[in-house]
Amino acid sequence: MLLGYDPVDLLLALGAGFACGFLNTAASSGSVVTLPIMIFLGLDAATANATNRLPVLVGALSGALDFARRKALPWRLAYKIALPTTIGSLIGAFIAEIVPRRDMGMVVTAAVLIAMLLLFKNIKKAIEQAQHQDVHLGLRELALFFGAGVWLGFIVLGGATCMLLILTLMVGFDLPRANAVRAAALVPVTLVSMLVFAAHGDIDWMLGGVLSVGSIGGGVLGARLSLSANAKRYVFVLLVLAISAELVQLIWHYVFKTV
Repeated sequence: MLLGYDPVDLLLALGAGFACGFLNTAASSGSVVTLPIMIFLGLDAATANATNRLPVLVGALSGALDFARRKALPWRLAYKIALPTTIGSLIGAFIAEIVPRRDMGMVVTAAVLIAMLLLFKNIKKAIEQAQHQDVHLGLRELALFFGAGVWLGFIVLGGATCMLLILTLMVGFDLPRANAVRAAALVPVTLVSMLVFAAHGDIDWMLGGVLSVGSIGGGVLGARLSLSANAKRYVFVLLVLAISAELVQLIWHYVFKTV
């Protein structure tokens, strides 16, 4: 046992962190892996939601740095998008602290379901049809990024998917540039919410640290995949598999085991 965790549990967390970093950078919704895994390992949903910020932050940072190294990151646009999203994230994190801990499990399950609905309703279209167009970043888009930020601060899961939809379907980015901007914006967005949760003592630093180590490799691999010619072929399939599996697991944990 290492600080309350078996080595097998830590290996599972390491793999979950890798999957989180990979999915978040190559597509979105990496939290569909880490949140249920942390709940499976014994964390309550509120602590899992707070701890999840660590692998998301580290994965986004490693992905953004890899995009930047490959000169695929438009920094100026990323800054403009990150500003309203980060303000929204700070508000969302404070809202999460107000929600009763006993209710957070059902919130997590509902978020996975919303991610599934977004996936089949809009994300496939965004991935398959996204082509670089003239960038349109007006008040409407900035307001939408603020709303996505509130959700990202509250629970993360689903918020990155919303960002991808806004970036591709409304702002006019193709998939590689959308993923690069989203990864860069997620760094301050996740950092401010993590600081709120850390101030309230809600983060399991041991488990979060292991998840973060895995997330580094996943973030770099995800950045490289999203720049490849075959990215569109694999991203949607990965999202379907991840979200479907975790939705089943969460429904079993919070619905059937409570009746």
